[in-house]
This record gives sequence, C-alpha cells and structure tokens, in this order.
Amino acid sequence: MTPVSVTYGPHTMSFQNGHVFDFVMNFNYRGGTGCSDCTFEWNERVDLPAHATHPANTWTDMYTVGSPTSPIWIPWTTKVIPCPAGGNLTVTFTDPPSLGNAPGRTLTRMLEFRLVARSGSGCGCCSLRSATATATQVLVMVNGVLDTSASSFTIGPSSTDP
Repeated sequence: MTPVSVTYGPHTMSFQNGHVFDFVMNFNYRGGTGCSDCTFEWNERVDLPAHATHPANTWTDMYTVGSPTSPIWIPWTTKVIPCPAGGNLTVTFTDPPSLGNAPGRTLTRMLEFRLVARSGSGCGCCSLRSATATATQVLVMVNGVLDTSASSFTIGPSSTDP
C-alpha cells in the first residue's frame, strides 16, 4: 500500500456553504490467493452534528454509521480488486461537507477528519500496515450566509504505520 492523501479543490462540484475535498488511497496487490481485502476508516469529530448517529465531539466512523448507499462510498463499493494477478488500485472519495443556510442562522462549526487506509492480511507484501490523513474544516455562518473569510479547510499531518 502506498500512502494516502487528502487534496482540496478545485472541483467541478460547487457548494456555496462549504468545501469539496478528495481522499485518495493507493493500494498495491500482490498476485496470488489467500489475502484479505484492504479496508478504510472515515472518522469524523464535529462539535455540531448533523444527525443522531454522530454524537458531538466524539470520533465516529461515518462509513459504519452512515448510509452504505451514500454516493460518497460508491468508489469503494464498486472497486474492482486486481486479483488474482495483482496490480494497483486507486480509490478516490470526494466529500462536500457543508452547512445549511437557514435565514438568520449564525454559528461556527468545526469538523475534523482522520481518514485511515489499512492493508489486508495474509499477503505479506504490503510495505505499510496503515496510512492516515487528517484535515480540519471550520465553517462560519452569519445570518444564513457563509463567511468565507472566516471559514477554512486545513490539511493536517499525515502518518504511516510500517
């Protein structure tokens, strides 16, 4: 597995009340059988959650608590693993975290991401057990209008576990 990355904009999607970013995972599969597939975790921590399955200020794996049919997961659920011959696979998730802009709404929301790609087991070929990317989004809404000068999307440190 090669390191994961988080990249930010520009995209063909346009969201007035947030940012759009990519989470890119690159996997290398060795030929043969007996390996388990790679996995990922999409952990978020937010101070103002949008739904009940995401408690405030608690790291939550959104892939396991969210809808498995959400469009964001399509690159994972439709991936074709290059086995048994082996090969490379890149999976790119595009996420548009944003806020609703109800008239008169004034608030600041901080959303943190800790995105992890994990190697499968039984292969003995992966140079890394896992790779982690982090990012933080701060959105400031004033009277129902996003204050873009006070809002930000910051890509944080990445790490690997050999």
